[in-house]
Amino acid sequence: MHKSIPSIRISVLVTLFLFLLTMSQSVLAMGTALMLGAGQEFRFDLPLDGGKAYSIHMAWRTDLEDTTITMTLCHIQSNNEVMKHHVSEHILKPGSWQALQIPYVETQSGPGRFELVITAEQEGRYYWKDLKVERIYAALETSPKAVSDKLATEGTFYTGLVVDARHLDVRRGMSPRIYSESGQLLYGGVLAGQDLVQDKGVVGYGAELTSELLQRIALDSDYPYVAPLVVEAIAVADASKTGVYLSAEDTQRVLEAMVQYDFFARYAVIFLVN
Repeated sequence: MHKSIPSIRISVLVTLFLFLLTMSQSVLAMGTALMLGAGQEFRFDLPLDGGKAYSIHMAWRTDLEDTTITMTLCHIQSNNEVMKHHVSEHILKPGSWQALQIPYVETQSGPGRFELVITAEQEGRYYWKDLKVERIYAALETSPKAVSDKLATEGTFYTGLVVDARHLDVRRGMSPRIYSESGQLLYGGVLAGQDLVQDKGVVGYGAELTSELLQRIALDSDYPYVAPLVVEAIAVADASKTGVYLSAEDTQRVLEAMVQYDFFARYAVIFLVN
């Protein structure tokens, strides 16, 4: 009789675990619930750069009949003046997920921050998931002539970042982050879409800097200009041990390189790990 008690407890725990797992998967499938309409709105802070082009994608669902959702990208300037960059309306059919998007928008240069504002025609409960923001590069931006002109006028520039962490206990992960020595988040791939995270990852990993790995930070296959900025991690970050800290000197080098070419926006980052 006593020997059966542990097995009963294990069975109960396994059942409870499977129930919670099923519930969590169900919640993820439903998305995040919020109330919209009747003056209620939802705002997302987007870490966009001025003077760049982006596409913005989200999935939305509601049980309301033929309601309209409006997506507005705003530039909140330093004097708190609001400039609307893009406004688009989307009709939602009840009961199913719909992919809504701002396919192309150019942000204004200058100080300030960017917000995506969501409003709805009808008051009620809505669900959203899979916010994805992608930088759009013009075809001419990485063409052989554009690269040649940039090299001629500005000199050499870095096309990607290589973080050497082989001397540290850094582990591979889905969401590795790079911090400055003072704790400032420099890179985390926060705008990367789910497909990119799963298929390619926000960083490339390797034990050695091979020519194959360097393709990660090449500008274009037709013009394979590759110039890695190599820095050395000084410490492991995050409880998962997937992030790293950079020295103040290397942080400054990264920030200066980003002025010439925004390789973070193309996820042109490599971690060297053991």
